[in-house]
Amino acid sequence: MQDRHSQNEQTATNLPLRGIKVVETAQGVAGPFCGRFLAALGARVIKVERPPEGDWSRKIGPFLPGNVRSECSALYLYNNMGKESVLLDWETESGMSALETLVSSADILIEDWDRAYREEIGLTTDRFTTLHSELIEICATPFGLTGPYSRWKSTPIVQLALGGYLYLTGNSSEEPLMLPGHQPDYLTGLNAHNAVQIALWERVRSGGGQFLEMSMMENLGALHQFTFEMETYSGVVRNRNGLQWNKVGPFASYGITTLPCDDGYVAFGASTEDQWERLCAMLGREDLLDDPEFDTRLKRSQKSDTLDSLITDWMKGKTRQEVFLESSEKWFLPVAPVLNLNEVLRDPQFVHRNLFQPLSHPEAGEALYPTFPFAMSEIKPTVARAPLLGEHTSDVLRGLA
Repeated sequence: MQDRHSQNEQTATNLPLRGIKVVETAQGVAGPFCGRFLAALGARVIKVERPPEGDWSRKIGPFLPGNVRSECSALYLYNNMGKESVLLDWETESGMSALETLVSSADILIEDWDRAYREEIGLTTDRFTTLHSELIEICATPFGLTGPYSRWKSTPIVQLALGGYLYLTGNSSEEPLMLPGHQPDYLTGLNAHNAVQIALWERVRSGGGQFLEMSMMENLGALHQFTFEMETYSGVVRNRNGLQWNKVGPFASYGITTLPCDDGYVAFGASTEDQWERLCAMLGREDLLDDPEFDTRLKRSQKSDTLDSLITDWMKGKTRQEVFLESSEKWFLPVAPVLNLNEVLRDPQFVHRNLFQPLSHPEAGEALYPTFPFAMSEIKPTVARAPLLGEHTSDVLRGLA
């Protein structure tokens, strides 16, 4: 509705992307997550969805309570906050013409058309940038638009397998473990947002737009600093070792582990020598500091079972919270309870920094939404609900006439 967009404009007068117009045809997670950041920083993001069902993520659960299921997907609601929804079929001649008109007045186009789809509908990478020389177009796909995989389809588990992360996750004697959710997509969306911001700065300097590509596989590959350097410089191929990853091989040390206490698990992250000294003091075992069997990181890793037992015994009769507070406040050790998601929502650090905020939706009702993992002294990103399917179609298309 026009009133909603006008209200957003009024509350976003000091945001850095105010006046920037974004057209988003991307679906799912990666592209929409990029658009979500742009909308929160003041850009007007027009999400173009193909009829009749719109973005495929509208059909993906979990679903919040509501009368219209396609409006209640938690995945869609999260990744499309603060946008406008326009129903437009760009696979028809009239729809593509309308999309071209819409993009011709935009600053940014976010899309996820892979190579196979582009060939199917005859869409070249310069289709829109030729029409509008200042346009910044970003394409987020699993493999990029070139290379032997560029026509193939993918899902998060495929990306994690090809990116080397399934191989590293879990215990060596068991099958690889999947990370929950759409982590490769979210990483790609975050980096897509960074790429768009760089392109905006470059446009100020040069006056021209450009075509940007984001590959989910490359986003994962770029994260392997420690693992790749072990392989490149030392010839060490790191395998999956679960919580034992730092207790085997030439880089072994003790201090990173997860152990049980009375009401769950506690994660310990001690890794430096001074943290080892404080850990011994906390356990009342300063004698270990003078014991030659524990005087190096490697030796301590080889005695990990003994040290795990000492910590587990020390935690008996204590809750996770008691261990957390004593370790952190008194001994300044990196220790934390393993929280379930309900506990994450109520964690006092998150509550103090207002990471989760309530938001009301006309179909899905009110729910808590994560906001943004950064804080700025002079700028407060906007938080607004996701649009209903086609909610702004008449207003936006009327403006093209």
